[in-house]
Amino acid sequence: MIRPLTSNDLRTAAQLTAGDPRALLAHLRWQLHTPYASAFVLQQGAQLIGVACSIRHAFSAHIGHVFIHPPHRRQQLGTALVQHLLNHCEANGCATTSAQVPDTDLSFWQAQGFTPQGRYVRYSGGLHMDADRDEVLLLEPPHTLALLRLDERATGEDRRALLLEHRFAAHAYVDQAVVRGGLLPLLGHGLVLAESAFVGLELQRWLLPHQAHIVVPEANAAACAHLIERKYTPVSAGVRMVRGPLLPYRPELIYAWPWGL
Repeated sequence: MIRPLTSNDLRTAAQLTAGDPRALLAHLRWQLHTPYASAFVLQQGAQLIGVACSIRHAFSAHIGHVFIHPPHRRQQLGTALVQHLLNHCEANGCATTSAQVPDTDLSFWQAQGFTPQGRYVRYSGGLHMDADRDEVLLLEPPHTLALLRLDERATGEDRRALLLEHRFAAHAYVDQAVVRGGLLPLLGHGLVLAESAFVGLELQRWLLPHQAHIVVPEANAAACAHLIERKYTPVSAGVRMVRGPLLPYRPELIYAWPWGL
């Protein structure tokens, strides 16, 4: 049986991850109380054996977590759970769905109709430079619309509900009254968007002292080269997979991506 997640499921569902159950528990709590988020569980008898989550935007969605209890894998249960989630997203007007998955899971997601659209890299352990530009300001109402437009240029998605919820402590890079970039440190592991490498790398410097690692698209050559130069160690942070019409995704505008594996 597949049904919506409830508060009574939280602690059991959080144990399904092979990673940190406390982090998943916190995320599931957020999913449960966020109107534009969805989470479903797979129940077999009295046992909860699977969970899947998504975030719905204006016309697209992102699948964030899918876990099946190991003894129940390779039984098409993951397929049933993901298809249920996809049907739910499509019924709510989301024509395109993305996911960020490890290389080992590519065949599963391709079987669900997803295709690769780039990779992400996680960098950690380097020496960040100190931020030093006066153009970086706390985000104010006049900057907000420009930041939302920059995010839509970068992702091809209208994610305003997600960004507005996480705008506390956000910063904007403002040059001659024009917003050239933005930082949302509280969205996942942090989101940095910028029109140029100069702006993007400066905003990275505001994020790195507060993060153990940073995730960037592999296609952002300037960001990757700078982090390598600063002695950061790269590891794969997954493949971007997309189902439905491809959106005008522009990874060269993304200098920190909030989701990792």
